[in-house]
Amino acid sequence: MPSAQRPARPPRADARRNAARVLTGARQAVAAHGLDVGYHEIARLAGVGVGTVYRRFPERAQLLEAVLLDVLGELADSAEAALTEDGGWPAFSRFFTELALRTGENAGLSESLDDRGGPQVAAARLRLLDLLRRLTERAQRNGALRTDLSWRDIPFLAKSATSGGYVLDLPADRLQAERCATVVLDGMRAPARTPLPDRP
Repeated sequence: MPSAQRPARPPRADARRNAARVLTGARQAVAAHGLDVGYHEIARLAGVGVGTVYRRFPERAQLLEAVLLDVLGELADSAEAALTEDGGWPAFSRFFTELALRTGENAGLSESLDDRGGPQVAAARLRLLDLLRRLTERAQRNGALRTDLSWRDIPFLAKSATSGGYVLDLPADRLQAERCATVVLDGMRAPARTPLPDRP
């Protein structure tokens, strides 16, 4: 059979393992350092040579797209699962806590995703925001979430609930983030004690 007609071989097992390690290392690097992280740091975290990273993602845009699609996809899957649950508040609060933890752990989520990731990342971001809007509005219809909140407030509240690294030299960990998210959630529940300031 001429070579042009041969079916493409599936990637070897070691190549698949290396690809998974590169993506995991890239996620860790972007989470810690943001979207400008270098290939050498990704290779170090992945435990592979920098040449392996370049072979897997010859273009930086490809790497950023893969990382952001992975993170945004996981969050969107969690939001969709929350929408299938009965009742507004338990599902909303679990998703909010996950969003807060992921935002606190991932510096890349605080950057301008559309400027870095291309059209697929833009579509994934809009999908996640639409799911967040639906979760928020459902919790408000059920009387569980204060009605003077906008769904656009939720990502900022999630970010404010967690902080990576240190504050006044005190280390932040997952338990600290969960405690802060719980306090923020208490302030979001209906009925509201203090009205929010209106936008001009």
